[in-house]
Amino acid sequence: MKLSRKAKRYDEAILPGEFQGYEVFRESETELDGTLEGFLRRSGGGVQLGQVVLEVHAPKKLSFAKLRTKAEQLATQINYLKERLEIVDHDRRGMYIQMRSLPPYKDDTQIQFNEISLGRNKIVVKRIAFYRKEEVKQQVPLQLSEQELQRLLSDIRQAIA
Repeated sequence: MKLSRKAKRYDEAILPGEFQGYEVFRESETELDGTLEGFLRRSGGGVQLGQVVLEVHAPKKLSFAKLRTKAEQLATQINYLKERLEIVDHDRRGMYIQMRSLPPYKDDTQIQFNEISLGRNKIVVKRIAFYRKEEVKQQVPLQLSEQELQRLLSDIRQAIA
């Protein structure tokens, strides 16, 4: 997925998460001619999602207007992650849209938000924390129920289909 210059600089500033003990999964998406992969940990009826990436190998022709419509629909559809999603960055030439939680979760030590990056052939879902004291951005787990995880996977499959 080609990112905007702003998004590239932003992504380079995010430290990888500490996801030791997480189960890596990789599934072929035969209907979409793609792959779904990520890492998660199940515990006590809940799921901690490190990241999920859905990539289609043979993308359909898509205009930026249609991509934006898909992003807007996805932002409306994914209303179960406790924070509302809004488009915060886009790149018309690179066919890329980035959505984040607005407003994000805030406390005295950190700011956390969900982030979904949508491209012509790829969707990436993750959660980012900005630690105020250290001024560091790091990927953190996204807390979901099993039902929310299944719904999220279904929603991103629909968005890229």
